[in-house]
Amino acid sequence: RDKWASQEVRVECWIEKDALLGVIAGVCDENDVPYFSCRGYTSQSEVWRAGLRIKRHIHNGQTPIILHLGDHDPSGLDMTRDVGGRLALFVGDEIEINRLALNWDQVTNYNPPPNPAKTTDSRFADYVQVYGEESWELDALEPRVIADLIQRAVNRIRDQGAWDQALAQENQERAQLSA
Repeated sequence: RDKWASQEVRVECWIEKDALLGVIAGVCDENDVPYFSCRGYTSQSEVWRAGLRIKRHIHNGQTPIILHLGDHDPSGLDMTRDVGGRLALFVGDEIEINRLALNWDQVTNYNPPPNPAKTTDSRFADYVQVYGEESWELDALEPRVIADLIQRAVNRIRDQGAWDQALAQENQERAQLSA
């Protein structure tokens, strides 16, 4: 059962790195939120496929929201902008991209170990003006912190009444099949 079908929104979770798929899989599966690794800058073909999927959701009257998680470095921050821009191109409208992590407030709150920002990154100069020469990896956060960020975002977005109703219907159908 698609428990998101009765929601006004449709959520997906996109993460910068394959290495963190195992960290987000549980919370995403628990909430029926599709997820995938962008593997850095998402390929054009993957954004195109996502655009088709998102257009279907819009056609069905839902507002798509992408939860995006990436490193706090020159490219990692830019990837969120890039996803939004290219999705808008394929969808024909702006899509809400919610950068869940790694944000500056999380860097100051969780204090992950810093790395030097890559001086060879074309966005380095702009990044250094705002954040200095250090950068931070998303995977330096505790897995539970990342999962909790996703869960809290889903809880804020989801209509819990509609979700509970869809869940009850799913349980009823499961009981009928079992009988």
